[in-house]
Amino acid sequence: MSSLLDTARLERAGVPTATVITNIFTREADYQAETSGMRGFKPIVVPHPTSHLPEEQIKALATSIVDPVLERLLASPG
Repeated sequence: MSSLLDTARLERAGVPTATVITNIFTREADYQAETSGMRGFKPIVVPHPTSHLPEEQIKALATSIVDPVLERLLASPG
């Protein structure tokens, strides 16, 4: 799950991130966060799977997570 490793690198560099994963990857994300020194980090979780969804449902899913993504990206560091 390289997205979480990228998240750890970016966050350590002071770049805010918003990692989005599907729900079947929460256990792996928790493990990667722990081993990357990001204990307590919580990604934004969406239902799995997404690859088969029609464009309109993908748009609706993306729209539904805009607020949490913006909150993460605009949050004060630390």
